[in-house]
Amino acid sequence: MSVILICFPNAPKVSPEAVKKEAELDKYLECRVEEIIKKQGEGVPDLVHVMRTLASENIPSLPPGGELASKRNVIEAVYNRLNPYKNDDTDSTSTDDMW
Repeated sequence: MSVILICFPNAPKVSPEAVKKEAELDKYLECRVEEIIKKQGEGVPDLVHVMRTLASENIPSLPPGGELASKRNVIEAVYNRLNPYKNDDTDSTSTDDMW
């Protein structure tokens, strides 16, 4: 089987404004995850708690259609960086349907 890819000169391009908004949203989510973990105090909340807290907030710059679920990888990366000693029950397979 062969595939032929035809690229037209007027094809849509990545918008610098969209890239900037995406970076700002990632930074905002990173700060919010840090705040949620620090606010918890002594114990570190699990990933499900963090996701539920963020889901209850009104974050207007989330991508349409995907909402918070589309940024889950960013949230998980920050959570794992801040909580390297997480329990085995907070892995990504067990939290997919919980929030």
